[in-house]
Amino acid sequence: MSGSKAPVMPVISLLTDFGRTDPYVGIMKAVIASVCPEARVIDISHDVAPQDVYQAAFMLSAAHGFFPHNSVHAVIVDPGVGSSRRIVAVRTSKAVFVVPDNGVLSLVLDKAHDVDAFLVENPEVFLHPVSRTFHGRDVFAPVAARLACGMKPKDLGPEIALQSLVRLDLGPAPHMDASGRLTGTVVYADRFGNLVSNVGRSHLEKHFSDPDGVCVQAGNQVISGLSHCYADAAKGGLLAIEGSFDMLEISVNQDSAARVLQMAIGDPVYVFVR
Repeated sequence: MSGSKAPVMPVISLLTDFGRTDPYVGIMKAVIASVCPEARVIDISHDVAPQDVYQAAFMLSAAHGFFPHNSVHAVIVDPGVGSSRRIVAVRTSKAVFVVPDNGVLSLVLDKAHDVDAFLVENPEVFLHPVSRTFHGRDVFAPVAARLACGMKPKDLGPEIALQSLVRLDLGPAPHMDASGRLTGTVVYADRFGNLVSNVGRSHLEKHFSDPDGVCVQAGNQVISGLSHCYADAAKGGLLAIEGSFDMLEISVNQDSAARVLQMAIGDPVYVFVR
């Protein structure tokens, strides 16, 4: 029929530390296809460093806002698999997240609205027998698929208090120190060695009249002004830039800032004017 809209296809995202060598990701996708064959599965990443909940939290926060409304996001970065850690389904105004209760939702929850959370404990929606080591296959995949195909989070288990969810210690928010420097922290390093800080454009605009003219100190190096692209610096040159995550980034043109500066997640970054 001319002008009619195509049916909305349910979307499931997967974020894991499984890598691509082993069959784990393919098995999860096979389970999803068996339970909800109409769902479209999109990989955020399967190369989270093993058991790195902090890295997964950042990736999820950076990516989930680009997905269609009511997508289901399954995160399996789960060092506590098989233990007494909880699995939860958290519903926001935009999406549903199926995650281990280990803090991986911390950054998402900081900006989410109309949030409620439910335990995932209804055995009728799991694959059986449930493995002690592969809950991605036996719990997360079938649960995500059933949610994508219309199951309500409340059917997975009882509602729980949001305050009971585990939150990561992400360190202090960007703040002005006694010397007048805006102090931030490296929160992510990508495969290119770009160091992403927690300093956003809003912080720069709040504290500096010329946000693009600030100086940025990373390690023992000081960078004058923000660049508009990586090529603003010579090959091997250090630069500061507002990256694709809308956060202040420390980079080296065609090299790794993490390697050159010997910096990592948790290290400080300072912004100031001379």
